Amino acid sequence: MKKTFLLFLTAFFAVTFFFVGCKKSSTTEPPPTTTTPKTDQPIPTFSGTVDGVVAAIQFSYTVPNVPEPYNTVDMDMGFANFGSGTDAGTVTVNGKAIAKSTQGSSVYYNSFASTDPTNPPSSLNLNWNGSVHAWSVTGAGNTPAFTIDVTSPSAFSVTYPTASTVASKSSPLNITWTGANSGATDSMMVVLVAGSSTVTATTTNKTGGYSISASQLSAFSGDVVLEIVKYKFALKTVSSKNFVGVSEIVKMINFKVQ
Repeated sequence: MKKTFLLFLTAFFAVTFFFVGCKKSSTTEPPPTTTTPKTDQPIPTFSGTVDGVVAAIQFSYTVPNVPEPYNTVDMDMGFANFGSGTDAGTVTVNGKAIAKSTQGSSVYYNSFASTDPTNPPSSLNLNWNGSVHAWSVTGAGNTPAFTIDVTSPSAFSVTYPTASTVASKSSPLNITWTGANSGATDSMMVVLVAGSSTVTATTTNKTGGYSISASQLSAFSGDVVLEIVKYKFALKTVSSKNFVGVSEIVKMINFKVQ
């Protein structure tokens, strides 16, 4: 796996999660839903209320105008947020601490908190493809201590579009991927972004395809970013507070629409 860091990655997620609480850790498949407002990485939403979220994200993206195989970057990231940005003590995933950051009066946890190019953030180097991501939160203030385990999704590859694709906005964009099967418990989400234009959808077709219609594509022109997300999640309630854990693999493809 090629390791590098994102010079342009912002330090914080501005994420709000919603889900149906339950009394023990569980993993279920959500109904079709949408992402939160656009952030550095797309995160699924769930119905209900939430008091905290922890997320492990493996993301892969292509760098335009860079020759293969150097145009692909793979990294792991950890993120957590509690309430409206309150301190929850120490947060770890598989024993690795997630750095605390302050944005205004809010506290966020982000393994990419460092934006100093002389001291760049490092990948968490988590195991994926069915491995367990074990989260531990020591708690602070009104946030209780808790643990939550999330099984990571299986690996997949995007076959279309590619970095060299120039898609016609007058035709559907037929996205395809491999590494999914109809019996998998993973969920899939597709996000297409360019400027203020966004198309977001979840799909029950895990075997490898989703089509963005020509009418949806008509709002896009020029450079776009496609994010295909494969994810699993777990829910937990502790001391009447609801928490969600997410494990997701994000494939990011930069291409053109005209």
